[in-house]
Amino acid sequence: MSYQRYPLSTFNPPSDNSLRTLNYHDTYKCPVCGHGELSELTLTEAFACNFCRHIFSANLEAQSVQMVDNVQPMVWFWTGDRWRHNRHSDGHVTAVVWSFALAIACLPALLIMVSNYMFPPIDGAGLNQFSIVWTVITLLAHATIVLWLIAEHYQWPWYVTAKIKLSR
Repeated sequence: MSYQRYPLSTFNPPSDNSLRTLNYHDTYKCPVCGHGELSELTLTEAFACNFCRHIFSANLEAQSVQMVDNVQPMVWFWTGDRWRHNRHSDGHVTAVVWSFALAIACLPALLIMVSNYMFPPIDGAGLNQFSIVWTVITLLAHATIVLWLIAEHYQWPWYVTAKIKLSR
């Protein structure tokens, strides 16, 4: 298992006895989509969501689940009544993702804007406004692509829910 690679001992669950502990016999609300229920997979020590179909390995000592069918190591801790997302200290990964996102969104539009400035239209028959419109369309198209890639990277609950509902 990958518990050695991602330490999960940083969370101490509350000591309130009225809160239920994570175990394989109960069902829990899915931490990814927020709509489905996590229940035990038969003959395994794992949970699966009945809505988004993600699979989670459980660490009952740390009261946590880790999504195993995703590239990103996503871990949630059970507080007794809800899930708390583990925020990794991978700040350099987040900075790299956002830097690439900014570059992918802005550089193509910047190239079009610079080329329109260096090589302006010969006649003034409205082609100057076309170059501005083309620059804005390029910026919006690339920003949409970047938003999609970031949503795929972070697996936001609203995005996962929308993706599942559109696929049905």
